[in-house]
Amino acid sequence: MREPERANRLSVWTSVWLRRPFALLGLICALCMVLAVPACKRERPTPASADGSDSSAPAPAPRLAPVSKVESADAWQDLIAQRPSAVVIRGGRVWIDLGHPSAHKHLQLAAAGSPWRLAQDLGDRRAALLVGLSGALDIPLDGALSPALNPDTPYTPKPGEVVPEGEPPPPTRGLAVAITMRAMAPDQSVTVLWEERPLANLHVSQEWERRTLSLPNDVVVTGENRLRLHFRNVAPLPEGQPSPDRDVAPAEVSVSAAIESVEVGTLAAIKAGAPDLKVGNDYVIRSLGDDVEFEVPADRSLVYYLVPPRRARLRVEVAGRGSLEVLASTDADHRHGRPPVQLLSQPLRATGRSASVDLSGYGETPTRLEIRVRSTRGQADAAIERDSQGRASHGGALFTELDIVARRAMPVDRRDRTPRDVYVLALEGVRPDDLLDGALGVLPKSPSYPAVARFLADALVFERAYTLGAAAVPAHAGLLTSVVPPGHLTVRGTFVAEGQSTLAEVLDRAGYFTSSVSANAYFSNERGLTQGFADDQILERSNTRGNDGQKVVLGMLDEINQRPSPRFVYGVLNDAQAPYDPPSEVLAEAGVFPPEGAPAQHRTHMWVGRVRTGKIEPDRAQLEYVRRLYRGELQVIDLALGLLLDGLAERDELDEAVIVLVGLHGEEFLEHGGAGHGSTLYEESIHVPLAIRAPKLLAPGRVEAPIDLLDLSPTLTDLLGVEYDPRWQGESLVPLIDDPQPPPRLVVSYLGDGSRAAIIGEHKFVLGPGRGRESQHFYDLAADPEELSDRIAEGGVALRMVRMALAWQLPEQPQWNRPRWGTGANLAPAFALDHGL
Repeated sequence: MREPERANRLSVWTSVWLRRPFALLGLICALCMVLAVPACKRERPTPASADGSDSSAPAPAPRLAPVSKVESADAWQDLIAQRPSAVVIRGGRVWIDLGHPSAHKHLQLAAAGSPWRLAQDLGDRRAALLVGLSGALDIPLDGALSPALNPDTPYTPKPGEVVPEGEPPPPTRGLAVAITMRAMAPDQSVTVLWEERPLANLHVSQEWERRTLSLPNDVVVTGENRLRLHFRNVAPLPEGQPSPDRDVAPAEVSVSAAIESVEVGTLAAIKAGAPDLKVGNDYVIRSLGDDVEFEVPADRSLVYYLVPPRRARLRVEVAGRGSLEVLASTDADHRHGRPPVQLLSQPLRATGRSASVDLSGYGETPTRLEIRVRSTRGQADAAIERDSQGRASHGGALFTELDIVARRAMPVDRRDRTPRDVYVLALEGVRPDDLLDGALGVLPKSPSYPAVARFLADALVFERAYTLGAAAVPAHAGLLTSVVPPGHLTVRGTFVAEGQSTLAEVLDRAGYFTSSVSANAYFSNERGLTQGFADDQILERSNTRGNDGQKVVLGMLDEINQRPSPRFVYGVLNDAQAPYDPPSEVLAEAGVFPPEGAPAQHRTHMWVGRVRTGKIEPDRAQLEYVRRLYRGELQVIDLALGLLLDGLAERDELDEAVIVLVGLHGEEFLEHGGAGHGSTLYEESIHVPLAIRAPKLLAPGRVEAPIDLLDLSPTLTDLLGVEYDPRWQGESLVPLIDDPQPPPRLVVSYLGDGSRAAIIGEHKFVLGPGRGRESQHFYDLAADPEELSDRIAEGGVALRMVRMALAWQLPEQPQWNRPRWGTGANLAPAFALDHGL
């Protein structure tokens, strides 16, 4: 019972009983009855102050998660499972075998798809067909092949040699490229470009040939380099050649060339000729029951790009003959011409041996890790042979374990997975830096959000949550179906795809009563978003003065009062979208008044449109005023959250329920020249708040790893003990919640034009709708949280890591399945097996 209500009742009872006999005795009895009521209920949390604390009460004891912790040394990342992402060094050169599907990691990324068709049979060879006139590859030059370690050598005349007057002979190049190809069209020629600078124009015959070109040092960059081939002609596929595209007839496919391989290495290595191809495979996998045997022939290196955790080690179990080396280098090494550091060098034994390599010096640093297998003398490129017992006898290595390991305190999950009420407040337009930082009192000039502060005190907060789409409808669709927005995209916009199951349907089958209350008219049955809700309501008035957020919560409380447990109630609040029109009293209390030239509150949506199109340029005072109107809408949301918490507390159900506070997208306020939402993938648009309050299941705290909303529905069903839909693409975050040092994760946000933002740790790669370098951007969010410095030109190890992770997921969407394949940053063993890698 609320304190004001209790005081009012006492006042009424006092006035009545004092007019009757035995007034004093009756008053005492009444007081006893009133004071006994709270004693029958669970203790209710004391409302927090603006900064989330209660100065009048002693600090509560820390609440512990319902788990017990055990120490264990676990594999952080299985490098055998990551073999598709390993760059191959063969004969001292980057070796790109376009006849193998693993070459996909080198293809230029483009939202519109790739012109390359890898691993096509062309007579007795396997190569890639190039559909159309042009195709590009991204090739890392680092480690021993860093440009700084392979400079051009100025021409030096021999003793007694007379150098002609004028321009001296060109220097000897440090690096070179070789391309093995054949034309698929008559009278074919190709322009070879490196970093979009022409190297040569070549005539290409219709027979296989290996063409070599030197690479001037001034065109080569440290890290990612782009090789582009632009051909003059295309022709239909030869008769009898199957179509590389399943749904396209051979006669409709026009190709320019077939490319078997690309090699980049030192000029001396390239001029020495192609590597010995007697052992054609770069590696071989053999099944050993639940384990695998990873065979790497001699004269190969596998290069991994990763950010090792703190106090990490590389654990190796290997047999073979020759020697094994482990080398590590960083971007600083590559820029300054320092050779890779040799962390391990030891001979291999046919009977096998173990090794443990300390990586702690590279903890949390983007690192190039090279696993090199050397042959014994005279056995270069030799295959592994076995004795009568199946053991390796010479030439190469057999790995049974190749893991990055880190000691972690892993908890044993003992959560009580029983049906619980689930309430979701889905917030459109809310930014975590405004709402959460404002609630915690760390945001200057921000109003207080006491209900949010009270909520966060008992919640698990995902500090780096990302929406699936920068607009409301794609984000709702992805969240509720655990299917990425491209899976719902049609020519008419976003509609929940046929055959998908929403979270509401899954919970309905589990015995929940499901209902939704929305202030957004687009959260509708027409778009499929109310699919599975037994009762859905759309407020007739939205985004106008009238405290829509509170109306939504009052509607949710009506559902809670009317419906039996367990319940799933989904509330959609869109107050924080333009127009930013909070109640007048909210602004009056704060003394907020419009400056000269500021838009009217109820017309701020028009202001947003004019700013976005460049028709007006607001000054600082106008921008701050509009931002304060926006924060006034957050105050409305805070009041609405307070209503929900109080309502559940009155019912004695607050601590038994699972309450989710989740953002669908952010809002831009000219951080990068934009306003509103839906048009960019900057942090202000896609970084959203996510906090789950479930005291019986989750301890309060913070999760720092990046996550996206694809995994929210699987997480909720996991916590409730409900079987999730196998068509869902996401996976439960519960293991991540319990992991103090989780493996890397790739999270992705989408725009309808095909743009993607891919994030691993603090590194963010943005792929736009075009094909050129101008459509790609790269940011180090740790050093540059405001995304003001595009580091695409010097991204180095981290850029290769994120781009390669996205390269695996991009062509598989919207079919990518995290429970089976992991993410592109941490591939599960099934991914390579399913894709023949």
